Amino acid sequence: MKYDSAEIIKAYEEGLSINAVARKFDTYPTTVKRILDRFGVEIKSEGVTKGMLYVKDGEKLIEWAKAQGRLVTKAELAAVIGKTKLSPSYFIKYPELGRYVASDERKEFDEYYKKLYSWLDEHGIAYKRNDKTKLKVTVDVLLLGKYSNIAMEITERPRTVSTKVHRARMNKKMYNASEAGVRLIGLTKEHFEKDLDGLKDVLDKLIEERC
Repeated sequence: MKYDSAEIIKAYEEGLSINAVARKFDTYPTTVKRILDRFGVEIKSEGVTKGMLYVKDGEKLIEWAKAQGRLVTKAELAAVIGKTKLSPSYFIKYPELGRYVASDERKEFDEYYKKLYSWLDEHGIAYKRNDKTKLKVTVDVLLLGKYSNIAMEITERPRTVSTKVHRARMNKKMYNASEAGVRLIGLTKEHFEKDLDGLKDVLDKLIEERC
């Protein structure tokens, strides 16, 4: 049986649980989850809809992560509060925490992120890492101040992600950026193997176009 993937994704993103979506479209939860995975949709904890986020010390973890001056691991965060494993609920109740955590995918391009952050700092360009407020999906860097409403995303595909899933993620980010009025600049390995300074001209031209 064929399913309208777009309608299933829409229903899920509007707040229905996987089980509720399955009932609505007369299918199985595993089918719904497979569709969400295929299109790179972030799976929410069932606790979100039930209000069962029994977590604390989130602010403490955020302050500790900020102080490290680098991306940290979930294991390190768990150790800070005396746990061996950190519940996913922490990242639901304290979404800012995710900005400071290195995922396996991000580790692969850690040098790229370091170069990008250093370049932005050197040019005095204000930014937020791993921002989700504007696009409703995480973008690597959201610029602030003079360059507000411009975002940057490293578009290289991680080895652990399929081409299909990666393409779906990028398409969603580009679509959300367009809907939010944000200009999304894609960065490839060529940008990092050469000189990033060419980006300054790109940014300034975008600012000129606004005037």
